[in-house]
Amino acid sequence: MPKKKEKKVDPVSQLAQCIAFLDDTRAYKRKDVDRIDQAFSELEKTRFKDHYDMWVKARPAAEKIADMPLKIPGVERMIRALAWVKIANRVGLIVLIGFVAIQIVPAWRRVLGPHPFGGHAFLYSMIAVLVVVGAMNYATVVDYRIRKKVIRYETETQDQYAPYREKMKECVNKMLRSLAKEANRGGERPEDYRMILYFDDYDNIKVVNKWRPKSMFVFKKSFDLHEIVPKL
Repeated sequence: MPKKKEKKVDPVSQLAQCIAFLDDTRAYKRKDVDRIDQAFSELEKTRFKDHYDMWVKARPAAEKIADMPLKIPGVERMIRALAWVKIANRVGLIVLIGFVAIQIVPAWRRVLGPHPFGGHAFLYSMIAVLVVVGAMNYATVVDYRIRKKVIRYETETQDQYAPYREKMKECVNKMLRSLAKEANRGGERPEDYRMILYFDDYDNIKVVNKWRPKSMFVFKKSFDLHEIVPKL
């Protein structure tokens, strides 16, 4: 039986992904640490494999940052509730799609008869719509409350988590230097290596654009994004 070919990893794209993951972590935009570890494991297979050893040493700091919300009273319970609401919302959407299909697809009417669900299919569809909309609104409220608690806790514990965030910055700087060297090789254009990062205080970067993203296309968020190109 022929061996399955391994998917070829693009070294530069993988390096950029690892940079973005640690920049996200430093900004408290927490990623699953196991997912970051998987990305660095892929990077280990490339010419940038030295950065994997760096990540192994930095992982405990990333875990401290990622686990921070669980230390806030009440947040773990709210996160669990939000997860269940999202599951309920998906189930509701599936049910709603089923009701709509029954209403508009003739084949279903031949199977279920001209008046499925005792003639109350439309009523049940409306109930499903209300459940989905209610679940989405509830999820939005819970997510907002979690974020408010986390932001307040972040402000109160800046000094406590500063060493861990500094470790993320140190790692990003090392990887950005590797990316800058790659971008400045003969025949390469640094503009082709653009990235979006939360912070602009790294070495070996040039900021080409800066903006404040909006929530729901209206409300400005509390942080800036930076489009950068690597430079030596």
